[in-house]
Amino acid sequence: MRIRLTQERDLPAIDQIFALGRERQHSEGNYSQWREDYPTIAVVREDIKNGTGFVCVDDDDDTTVLGTWALGDYEEVYDHLKSGAWNADRDYKVIHRMGTMPGHGAGVFIMQSLQENYPYLRVDTFEKNASMIRLLKKVGFKQCGVAYYEGFGDMIAFDYVRPERAAQD
Repeated sequence: MRIRLTQERDLPAIDQIFALGRERQHSEGNYSQWREDYPTIAVVREDIKNGTGFVCVDDDDDTTVLGTWALGDYEEVYDHLKSGAWNADRDYKVIHRMGTMPGHGAGVFIMQSLQENYPYLRVDTFEKNASMIRLLKKVGFKQCGVAYYEGFGDMIAFDYVRPERAAQD
């Protein structure tokens, strides 16, 4: 697997990932996070325009999209958690709208790639998004508190601080 910027040709596959993600979340009792009106292809088009949309593709087929997400530099809601505290107070990358095709391991691959490339990551998800919470914990994210989004409600906030590398002698 490898990661690249999202392209227009990826939109049908991303739409399918969003639909599968909604089904998975509904099966877990999470009916609020991904609705029919969000996320949408229109939002992904904005990500493409802004250079913030990414896909994980198969090594052998650049058109086989296995995962999608947006990566931002800042989230205003994160300035004031409703409860809890972040594990670091420094620049971070924020992960939004991550979805994957089941059965390929793309979620772990994407998260580990982000952890290798960025020393501090933040993300939030609904309490009932069991799949995402399992993934975050599996790859070492720590639960920090609760972020509140107008129109969406409470989200569980997680972050990942890359351990300091030992100095080379």
